[in-house]
Amino acid sequence: METKKRSADKVDLASSNGRIAEEPPAKKAHHSSSAYGSNHYREPSIFGIKPVDDMTKYVAEFIGKYCHLENVEIEAKLGIFVDKQTGQRIDMDAYTETVIPSGHMRQYRFESNMPLEQHRHYNKILNDMVNKTQARDYRGERIKYKHTMETDRFYIIPNSKSKIRVSTEQSTNQIVPNGIVEKERVADLNIHAPNQPLDYRISINIEHPRTKPESPPVFERNKDRISYQHGGIHFDLTQVKGANVDQDPTDLRHELELEFADATLLQQEKSKYDRKESSQYTPMIEVFMNNIRILSRSALKTIHPK
Repeated sequence: METKKRSADKVDLASSNGRIAEEPPAKKAHHSSSAYGSNHYREPSIFGIKPVDDMTKYVAEFIGKYCHLENVEIEAKLGIFVDKQTGQRIDMDAYTETVIPSGHMRQYRFESNMPLEQHRHYNKILNDMVNKTQARDYRGERIKYKHTMETDRFYIIPNSKSKIRVSTEQSTNQIVPNGIVEKERVADLNIHAPNQPLDYRISINIEHPRTKPESPPVFERNKDRISYQHGGIHFDLTQVKGANVDQDPTDLRHELELEFADATLLQQEKSKYDRKESSQYTPMIEVFMNNIRILSRSALKTIHPK
């Protein structure tokens, strides 16, 4: 069951033992004379608190180890984990969401490329949400929408396996803000969700700012991206193709990823949490997880990434 959105004054995340704290009960509703009356309030537990679910707690601790890093990128991609021997989605005999031990990943690969039909399905879902939130009488947070078309060019770094990526707007050929980086892969958390159509991978990367190389690029790709922003999260639907602009759309890569729009806010809330002050760190992780789970469960169930 998904965690409901909460206001800041109902959450106290400072705990005496330094672990992820739990949520105190909301204001009690009017008691009905019937023990099971529709207006009868039930406390979340005998202790009056609701525990954070294990997976969210684990993800919060994983991200908490890295969110203080400078120029950090924290993202999740939807896809499936494929058994390298069978070519099929993995079967770990799990019944619920499961973190895949790192040692097992030698046998599996993560495939984030989804069929065009799946990509269009998500595009429709998210566009419908944009339209819904733009209604005059809508009371929630409105979704921001942006469509960009960029070209990434990659340059070799001498004596290094990494490359420098330079991103430009296709219409102007101008370098986008923060568009010259060397991306360093830091850590991955791989999560298999057997009851959902899609699994997901949470990744930590560092995007080191760099200057544009003088040498010619060795590779380039074109990105057609639709970005949505809500609740401090970017939702990016991206179609990626090589330098061949006439490439068949069914042969392109189609990906859906979620990313914290401003990792510095997460860092600030984690610092408050570490000082045992009231903090929004865990609710921010819960929003992230809620969105991953809902999008995974909303996927077309009859097709999977190839």
